[in-house]
Amino acid sequence: MGSAGSRRSTTVAATDAQEKQQPQVEELDEDGSPRIVFITGCSTGIGLATAVVLASDADKRFKVYATMRNLGKKAALEEAAGKTLGESLFIKELDVCSEEAVNSLVKEIESEEGRIDVLVNNAGQGLVSVFECIPIDKAQNLFDANFFGVMRVLKAALPGMKARKKGRIINVSSIIGVNGHPFSEIYSASKFALEGLTESLAPTLRKFNIRCSLVEPGPVTTSFNNNAKSLREGIDSSTADDKTQALLQEALKEMYRTVTEHSQTAEEVADIIKNVILSRAPHLRYQTNSQYAPGEVQAKFSDATGDKAIDLMEKRFYPETK
Repeated sequence: MGSAGSRRSTTVAATDAQEKQQPQVEELDEDGSPRIVFITGCSTGIGLATAVVLASDADKRFKVYATMRNLGKKAALEEAAGKTLGESLFIKELDVCSEEAVNSLVKEIESEEGRIDVLVNNAGQGLVSVFECIPIDKAQNLFDANFFGVMRVLKAALPGMKARKKGRIINVSSIIGVNGHPFSEIYSASKFALEGLTESLAPTLRKFNIRCSLVEPGPVTTSFNNNAKSLREGIDSSTADDKTQALLQEALKEMYRTVTEHSQTAEEVADIIKNVILSRAPHLRYQTNSQYAPGEVQAKFSDATGDKAIDLMEKRFYPETK
């Protein structure tokens, strides 16, 4: 894996390219109060890092409500938050798969703060498996978290943002939401759905001075390295044919190589999310990894037939198979 310095340069390059060196920072509200930020999926990874980065802002521009499904997993966030806990960072329980829970928490925060300025929809789950072996209910559960969870939060928070004619929405997608990856079909499909939702909402929400952005990380250290063993053990290929089994093993080698050579930290992604929040005119899409993402993005958007993207995936994941 590359050094922290090389990973940092990767992040800076991506930020520079898309923000043109420095974002134009928005002003605080007229009363000088910090932005009220609502983040989902904060028990680990990008959500945890984003909550801490924003709450630790030297200029105190953010008040963060960091949510997670299971408060039994809050210890890591509490430790990382340090002295910001209870000052600029507040931990709340939230299952994005429960409409009642989402509506209740949004109302609670709006009642206490008067508004929600920024939504960071990060909660979700991954899945690597042989497509034919995935039970329908498992796929539905993944969509419930990755897509319908975002929908629930948006439905609850948008009326307030529209009424105030101000807001910022950041949906954490994935580079796999740009190009589909083998053996990640259901996860990829959920991120494609999220991308379509965000892109479709964006023109209308601009009329309310609400900006939507997609943040599209590549491999993130915490999301794979900590779970590599369980990932392999959790893959169901029991009913797959021999060739598919062989292709799966080849694809897993590529996944591991990609992570070891091109991963970035959750903190690096969080820094980019902060820049997007502070940007006066944010873009729709931000790829966070300038080493890994450009080839995929160019293959996707430079060829309307889609052939380049498929060729790229075939060559990358199956270099040994004719």
